[in-house]
Amino acid sequence: MTVYFHGSFGLNRSNFADMLAVATQNPTWSDEELAKPMGYGKPFAQKYRSWLHKVGITEQGLPIKFTDKGSVVWQHDPKLTSPTTQWLIHHELTADPERAEAWHFFAHEFLPEHEIFSTADLLHGLTQKLRNHSEQHFGPGSKLNKTICRKIIDAYMLDTGLGELQIIVEENGRFKRGKPTPFGPWKSASELEKSYSQR
Repeated sequence: MTVYFHGSFGLNRSNFADMLAVATQNPTWSDEELAKPMGYGKPFAQKYRSWLHKVGITEQGLPIKFTDKGSVVWQHDPKLTSPTTQWLIHHELTADPERAEAWHFFAHEFLPEHEIFSTADLLHGLTQKLRNHSEQHFGPGSKLNKTICRKIIDAYMLDTGLGELQIIVEENGRFKRGKPTPFGPWKSASELEKSYSQR
């Protein structure tokens, strides 16, 4: 499901990079084998493979294969630390409602309408957006919505995610839109290549 692809695992660029490093060295490994060097079980690899697809770095499924843009990222920034990589992750994650619906909603519907918001505000917005999928799973009081809400906030607040971009910032226990200087999105791998070369 594109709504809950991450399970309980958040956007963590270090985990992305570790997974890619293992997978490129061991292209025939299963999810269980990919997760083992990092001290986790099969679900860890499954969810982080899903994340890597949602952020546009890899194709879906096994064996792990880079997208065209993902190949450029791996060539220039295998630790996934540069601002270019972080902006690419943001743009790819939020670009397509079919690929990551809650993230598209947050970036393109919720955030433009909420200069300042609370976790409760975002949770309400997610509930209204997602409940059409299943009232049982995404209606009021949904535990899944609470997890999705937390993963979105963490992704944009924590430095392990995209916190350095300051797309949102915390102020007096609430969140507000930041004032970042974005770059991208990139329409092609060659455009992304130029961006890395210029920085």
